[in-house]
Amino acid sequence: MTILKKHDNNRPYCFKILKLEYCPPFEARVILQPENKKQQSYMKLKPFFALPIVALCLVACSDNEDQPTLTEFAGTYEGYTLAGCAYFQNSCTTDESISITENTDGSANITFISEQWGEFSILNAQVSKNDGTYTLSGNGITKMGMDGNTSAYDCSYTATINSLNNAQMQFKAPSVMGGLTIDFITGEAPVNLLLPGTYKGYTDADCAYFQDRYTNDESLKIIANEDGSIAITFESDTWGTFNVAKATITRNDNQYIFSGEGTVSMGMGNNQTDYSFTMTGTTNAKKDNYSFTFNTPAVMGGLTITLLPGTAPSVIEQ
Repeated sequence: MTILKKHDNNRPYCFKILKLEYCPPFEARVILQPENKKQQSYMKLKPFFALPIVALCLVACSDNEDQPTLTEFAGTYEGYTLAGCAYFQNSCTTDESISITENTDGSANITFISEQWGEFSILNAQVSKNDGTYTLSGNGITKMGMDGNTSAYDCSYTATINSLNNAQMQFKAPSVMGGLTIDFITGEAPVNLLLPGTYKGYTDADCAYFQDRYTNDESLKIIANEDGSIAITFESDTWGTFNVAKATITRNDNQYIFSGEGTVSMGMGNNQTDYSFTMTGTTNAKKDNYSFTFNTPAVMGGLTITLLPGTAPSVIEQ
C-alpha cells in the first residue's frame, strides 16, 4: 500500500498519509518552499521523516485514552445488604452505603459503616480489571458490639464492580456468630427479600358487639414465594389462622402497602366454618412501624382484627 503519494503539479505541497490528503496552510508552504534546486530534493524527503512522527503521536493519544484509572469506580455505593450466619439467613437491611477511595499505588481503601452490622475497614485492597469489570480483594478489621462495648474482628473483602450503580461486594467475619457473611448489592432491595420475617405485637379487635378488645403476644409471618411474591400467615389462639397465599405489594415513598384475601376457619369446638376475609397493611423498610388489618364481614356483624407493634395500651383480653 502506498502511504506517501507524489503530489500533482497543481498542488505541489499536498501529499497523502494513510490515504488522507494533507495540504499545509499558506504559512507552512512558505517554509516548505525550496530556495534552490539543491534543496528541492531534500524537501522531497521531509514527508518520509514526518510520517513516523505522526504515527507515533497517533499511538500515544490512543494509549492515553484507553488507560484505566482507579477513579472510574472510586466513590460511594448505595444499596442493601443480605446477612447470614449460623443463626439466621438472608437478613435484609436497606439504606446501606460503602465508600471506596484510591491510593497512589493503585490499591483501594474500603469503608463500610452500618447501623446494623458495625464498621468495616479494608486498607490497600488489590485491584484488577478485565473487560470493563473491576475485581477487588483484601483483608481488614470489623468493629462490632452492643451498648457501646465493641470488639475488633478480622474480616475479608471481595467485590465485583461494573459501575457505581452495578456492583456486588462481600464481607466475611469468620469469628462472628459462627461465621458472618454480609453481601452488599447496589440498588433497592427486592420486596421478597426485604419484607419476610416475623412481625410481633398485639391485636386490636372490633365488631358489632365489642370494640378495642386487645390481645398481647400475637405475631404474623411473611415468607417469600418461589415466584418472587410473598405469603402472609397470621395465626392466633384467639382468632384462628388467616392465610394469604399471594399478597400484592406496592410502594409509596418509604412505605410498603399490602393487600390480599383468603379464608379463615372460625367456630366452637368441632363446629368450624370457613369465612372469607380481606387483608390490608403497611410497613416501613425497617419493619418497626407496621399495621396489618384482617376484615371478615360475615363474622359477628363484621369482625376487624389489626396487628400493631408493641404492647396493648389498656386491659388485656385473653
